Amino acid sequence: MKFKERFKNIEYNNLYPLFFTIIFILILIQYSFNSLDAIFYDLWSKADIVANEPDNIVVVTMDEESDQFLGEVYPYTYATHVRFLDKLLDDRPDIVSYLIPFLAPETQAETSYAETFHDRLLKYSQEEGHFRFGTDKDAWGEQVPPENLVDLGYSLALINKDGNVFAKDDVTRRVILNISGEDSLHLWIANKYQESRGLEKLEAAEYQGAYYNREADATFSLFRYGGDPSRYDTVTSIAFHRVVVGNFPRGFFKGKTVLIGSQYLSNVGDFVNTPFGKEDQKSPKLNVHAQIIQSLIKDMTVVRAPDWITDFIAIILAILLPFIISKVKPTKGILITMAIMVSMFSLAYFSYIGLGIWFKLSHVILSIFVVYYIWVPFRAIGEYQTRYTIQEETKMLKKVDMLKQNFISLMSHDLKTPVAKISGIADILRNQYRNEPKQKELLDNIVLSTKELNNFITSILDLTKIESRDITLRLETKDINPLIEQTVDKLKFEASAQNMKINMDLAPLYPIKLDVVLINRVLANLIGNAIKYAGQGSEVSVRSWDDEQWVYVEIKDSGKGIKEEDLEYIFDKFYRVKNDDSHKIKGSGLGLYLVKYFIELHHGKIAVTSKPNEGAAFLIQLKNE
Repeated sequence: MKFKERFKNIEYNNLYPLFFTIIFILILIQYSFNSLDAIFYDLWSKADIVANEPDNIVVVTMDEESDQFLGEVYPYTYATHVRFLDKLLDDRPDIVSYLIPFLAPETQAETSYAETFHDRLLKYSQEEGHFRFGTDKDAWGEQVPPENLVDLGYSLALINKDGNVFAKDDVTRRVILNISGEDSLHLWIANKYQESRGLEKLEAAEYQGAYYNREADATFSLFRYGGDPSRYDTVTSIAFHRVVVGNFPRGFFKGKTVLIGSQYLSNVGDFVNTPFGKEDQKSPKLNVHAQIIQSLIKDMTVVRAPDWITDFIAIILAILLPFIISKVKPTKGILITMAIMVSMFSLAYFSYIGLGIWFKLSHVILSIFVVYYIWVPFRAIGEYQTRYTIQEETKMLKKVDMLKQNFISLMSHDLKTPVAKISGIADILRNQYRNEPKQKELLDNIVLSTKELNNFITSILDLTKIESRDITLRLETKDINPLIEQTVDKLKFEASAQNMKINMDLAPLYPIKLDVVLINRVLANLIGNAIKYAGQGSEVSVRSWDDEQWVYVEIKDSGKGIKEEDLEYIFDKFYRVKNDDSHKIKGSGLGLYLVKYFIELHHGKIAVTSKPNEGAAFLIQLKNE
């Protein structure tokens, strides 16, 4: 039964945007937003503080400066390379790789130097270290070394550019680990590095995130950059001609992996796009080769998280976020939405740098935006409808309130006339005719009752004026002490009937601006209340004094006082203190409410202090100006 009741109480209007949002998200996740994911991936690459810079790799650059110094053109003569090898290999590097297309020798002298070049490298690879040619591909296939150098060994050293899949922006984010069953140069060097240090070698498929592409017949993996390869201080670099002439410190190449290749500013083919820069800030290919080898040596490849994980997160957010947005204030909703987005970014970033896991965020981020921009208008429409309803209800209440005030005002005015007639007739009967004691008592009760009724009507009229904002001050410059004395004189008879004494201690005061009628009402109410509620034989004291800012009037009695729980409510409309004595004393509950209003209308203050059986003290403060 409870389930049925809850089911009936569901507001189906709130389910329409939720249903619409989920359908939209389900359609959204069917599409790939690789350009957006590439932006996030490149951001993580730039902010990667864990991956290491290539600290054991040196690149030797053949460029315009070397051409000019040597007086030769790329790729230089075998004689020059022999001189280069003499200096380089004497410094005992660990691994050496040429990434340039050597030409077959054309002269007898070149053939002789080519043989020397071959023999020097062969001896080095058999006795001291490891050597490999890095080859490239062109329209005719792989650019293999000349026939006399083939036996030294060669591997493809391709830089993969994202031109056909993913973002299609020609940015290098992936490494080719193996192609057509042969390890790439990068993987070959990484394994030789591990082998020389007695570490375990890794096959292409064993790297984190490695995957096989049937169309390319190659195994790929995303890799992590250890720094910005466009900066020349990220990878240790030296010009080719400096090595030829031995212009480098001893031990510069010892135990290092050396990559030799071209880096001509005039040749765009020697530079590639990376996450750190594209057309305006391309990176040298040699530096990117070094970064790839470093990532393989350190096993710093990246695994792509399954798409269903981020799709699941997107759907969960599509369900939870609308609930949050619909329950909190708009500003708080924006903050929560931003916090969720920052949390997703943080999760993706720390997963990338800490675990090498890449989450595609496009569906999650777009889902957050979709949810927000669907639900905020729906909420705005709902709030507009609610506001419109409240406005209409307010208009209706104002009309009803106006009718009520008009009715009360008319009734009160109409009641004053018959009450005055009754009071007048009772006075005539009491004063002009002989009455028996019982008749005189009854006439006195009539006069007293009409006076109480007249006071109640006056209070109601004042209340209607207050609620209609129809009270205006008629300020006069007056000394408040004479007003106090006049009020006390009028109430002396009531005080004597209660066997009470009213003491006055009035200090000399300067005249201040006040509404005489309203202040008389205030004084009459407060002194009259002190007389009514203090009890038989009590004392009432009235004091006045001033300072530079205020004129003070204190009305204090020595009666039973007011309970602490009643003090904060006594100035409320229609509130009366609940005790046995208050039920015997007639009143409307409007007196102190009107007193407070009249005082505040003068920009003054009123406060009350009281303790049980120690009386009550009301302190009035009026501007001394």
